[in-house]
Order: sequence, then C-alpha cells, then structure tokens
Amino acid sequence: MSTFKGRRDLRNNRTSVPQKNQSKRADVQRGSRWDNPLIAGAILVAASLFLVALVTAGLFAIRDSVPLNLIPLIYILPVIFSATRWGIVPGLVAAVTSAAAADFFFYPPFYSLWLQNGQDVIDLLLYLLVAIVTSNLAARLRNEVDTSVRREKEISELHVFSQGLATCLTSRDLIFAVQDYLSNTLKYRAVLIASAPDDSESGKGDDAVPDRIRREAIKLIAAQTLDSSILMETLPRRAWLVRIIAPEILGYGAIAIELGDVTRDGLEATVKRVEAVLREAMVTLKHLKTKEAIEQATLNYRTEVLRDALVGGMSHELRSPLASILGSCSVLHQLPAIVNDDRSHALIEAIHDQAAKLDAEIRDLLDASRISANGVHPQFMWTDPTDIIAGAVKQKERRLSDHSVVFDLQKDPPFVHVDPVLVEQALGQLLENAAKYSSAGGEIKITSRFGRGYFDLSVTDHGVGLTAEEQKELGKRCYRNDRHAAVPGSGLGLWIASTFAAANGGSIFAESAGPRLGATVSLRLPLVSEEIPEFVDAPDA
Repeated sequence: MSTFKGRRDLRNNRTSVPQKNQSKRADVQRGSRWDNPLIAGAILVAASLFLVALVTAGLFAIRDSVPLNLIPLIYILPVIFSATRWGIVPGLVAAVTSAAAADFFFYPPFYSLWLQNGQDVIDLLLYLLVAIVTSNLAARLRNEVDTSVRREKEISELHVFSQGLATCLTSRDLIFAVQDYLSNTLKYRAVLIASAPDDSESGKGDDAVPDRIRREAIKLIAAQTLDSSILMETLPRRAWLVRIIAPEILGYGAIAIELGDVTRDGLEATVKRVEAVLREAMVTLKHLKTKEAIEQATLNYRTEVLRDALVGGMSHELRSPLASILGSCSVLHQLPAIVNDDRSHALIEAIHDQAAKLDAEIRDLLDASRISANGVHPQFMWTDPTDIIAGAVKQKERRLSDHSVVFDLQKDPPFVHVDPVLVEQALGQLLENAAKYSSAGGEIKITSRFGRGYFDLSVTDHGVGLTAEEQKELGKRCYRNDRHAAVPGSGLGLWIASTFAAANGGSIFAESAGPRLGATVSLRLPLVSEEIPEFVDAPDA
C-alpha cells in the first residue's frame, strides 16, 4: 500500500509538499496538546481577579470624590471585559468578587462584609444580579461572534475550495486539490492510500499511515463501502478518519485524514466538516469523470470517422495503379515472347497473383469504410442462388486454383429475394477464408440447402478449424486469434460478410469439431422476408 507525501501538479509539472503547514500545525499542537484545561481556567480566573483588584485600587485612591451609587457601575466594566474576553466563568468570578470588594471597601461599615443600611443591601444584590446576567449575555455574545467569525471563515475557505475544484481538469487534479485543502487550509494531514498494495513504498517516511489505520482502510476497500471509520490511536492519542474515495474512478482506494487530538464533542463536528468536503469532492469527481468519458467517446468517434475517410481515400488512390498493373500483366501474359519463356511467364504470373491479392485487400478496406461511413443500402431483386454461387467462385477463381472445389447443390432451387451483389461478396469472403486457412490441394465444399423459410449457403474446409471461443467471436471487426497470426490478413473478411448478410436479413454461423479439424461457415438467408431493413448499420466491432 503506497502513501503519497505530496502531489504532482499536472499543469505545471512541479511537486508541492505541505511540509511548512504541517510543521506549523505541529507547533500549535505542541503548545496546546499538553496544556491542562484546569490550569488554563485557573489562569483566566486569576486574570479576572487581577482586573477587579486593579479597578478596586483605582476606586480606593479616589473614593472621596466618587459618589457611592457610581461604584457598582464602574465595577460592571471588569465583569463585561472578563466575560467577553475569557468566557462565562471568569465573568461570574469577576461579578461576585467585585460585589464583595465594593461591600468591603466602600460601603459602611468599612473593611467589613456587614451592611448597616438596608438600601445598600438592595443595591449590592441588584448589582450582583445585573452583573451575573450581564456576564452571561456578554459570554453568549462572545460565543456568537466567535461562531460567526468561524462560519464566515469556513464559508470563505469553502468558496476558495469550490473555485479550486472548478479549475481541475482531471480526476487526479481534483483528488490532489482535496488533499491540499485538508492539509493546508484545515491543517489535517491527509494521506492517499492506493487500491493496489505496493509493499515497496508502504510505510516509508514520517507520513506513513499507522498500521491500525492501514488495516482499517484495507477492510473498507475490500468491502467497497462508503461508510467512514473513526479510530482513536494511542501513544500518541490521535483521531483518524478513513473513507473510500471511488477506487473504480481514481485508482486510489481510500483517504486517511489525521484529525489530531480532539475532544469527543469536537470530534463529531470535525468529522461532519471533513465529510462534507469529501462528499462535495466526490460529486464533482463523478461529474468530471462523466465529462471525461463523453469527451473521450467524442474523440474516439472523430478518430474513427477520420480513419475511415483516410482508408477510403487511400484505397481509391491505390486501386487505380493496381488496375494498370493487372491490365499490363494480362497483356504481357498473352505475348508470344512471354508464353514461350517459362521464367518470364512464371514472373508475370507471380506479379499478377500478388497484385490480385492486394486488390482484394484494398476492396475489403473499401467495403469496410463504406459500411462504417454510410451503412449498407441493399438493392433487392429476385435472383437464382446458382448464379450467386457461380459469381462468387469466379470472383475467387485464382484464390481457389490451388484447392479442389466440390459442389453439393440442391436441384431446382427457388429464386431468393436478396441483393445479389452483397450476397455474392459475402460468399466470396467465406471462400477466401476457406482457401486462406486450408493447405494447398485441400478440398473446399460448397453446399446449398433450403429449409422452412430459409436458405443456407455453406463452405466447408479441412483447415485449421475453430475453437469454441473463436466461434463466439466470429464476425467481429478485425478479430484475429493468435493461432492465425502466421496467415496474412486484416480480420475484416468475415465482418464484411456478416454485415452484408445482415443487410439481407440473414446471418452467418460456424461449426467446427475443433482445432485442425476443419470448419463449416454458413450464410443463412430468408427465402421471403418482409422485415428486411432498407438501411442496415454495421454491427458492433
């Protein structure tokens, strides 16, 4: 399991590690983690007592010139100051202490807590009541102000964080922005944990996730749960938040966030704040991933269109010189000088055969580009199946010259309503494949059979055969098995045949006893179909 100490900025290719902020946070923790709350409270109470003593000393110096009824009003000042600055407890202590100081030093009898005048008792009791209520209100006002300031700061930070999310271009940018926000703004150390364990990198450096946290993260990743897990670490005491962060999108399994030494009451609020950030980031992440998928699909589509246009254009350009080469070979083949010279005759034959093969490959590319660009528009007419078979055999005559072709045709076949050009090309592709994957001199059998509502044209060879997996993949675009790698080809032949068959309302299927046991590939067409489409798209690759 690998941990990430910093992040790679994908836009400017620089590495940034929040070490400075982490060290600053560590200094703050060292100053507050070991402070005893009782000691801190005692210091604040002592400060409020000192403030009351300071006011008392000032009043005592000018008591002859200050009316008695103004003394409680002056004593209210340290009460308000203590409550607003240090909280409710120092404020109450200041209220009680100031009432006692006023009674002891300024109300007769002096230097005694006894009051001889009933009106003075009422005045001091009213002062004490007002001071207590004032300290409570001042403390609440202080808390409200602190809460408002904190919320304003959080909203400002979230606004900046949202703007940062909006500028992320990739999913990886986004998750690293979340990590930086947690580490730099909220001062929580965040460590990304990869989905796939990598023992060579796990546990390195001071930022390594503790073993208990790592084990918990592994459990969450394995369970694929969106629930978070809080663990309290001891020695030192630290709270961690572990959460799954869409491993199927990012490749990261979870994020571990060190929340530090927080109280039980503060832990819940901290967890809610961090999880709100993570939820917003995950929603943005899914939207970003959807946008990336749409852009990638658009790019793939445009690439496919440009590729088909390029293939189609180049194929047309290449067929013109090939036609000249084939025509020249035909002329040379009939010259007496060539006919009487065995070496020249064989050379012309070889040139013609290779040019014919190249022409067939280019024709396949043209058919493929035409299918991808515009689909197939069949022109249906009533056709004799025997003419289709004869045309396909003549088209592949040179390819079949090294094989023994056997016919097993049904007598007196009925006419079929198909596009004869497309069906002839589809059958020609079956014959091409049979010759290509059969040894020279092998037998290739062409069979025609009629059933109830269908007509089958089958080509049987005794070549390399087909496995069960290859039979399932038959007819897919550019599909070639490793067993067929030694045989040249583009993998388009049976895909073109399957597309042309589908355009005529038919299909292609194969049967084979296994590898090296030959195969039978059949073209099945409906005898009469009212559901044959006028426009047929190419099947999925």
